[in-house]
Amino acid sequence: MSDVAKPKNPEDDWKIWLVVNPATWLMPYLFMVLGIAIAVHVVVFSVGLGW
Repeated sequence: MSDVAKPKNPEDDWKIWLVVNPATWLMPYLFMVLGIAIAVHVVVFSVGLGW
């Protein structure tokens, strides 16, 4: 019916890194996390829940 082979885990786990390449996406993800953390801190300090 289908000619697509089912993945054999964990032997085929390396294939995800062809799509989610850390060399390309790691720094943008970390910058997004940093931006979210800074935004959360700004909101918390502006509400008055700081130190």
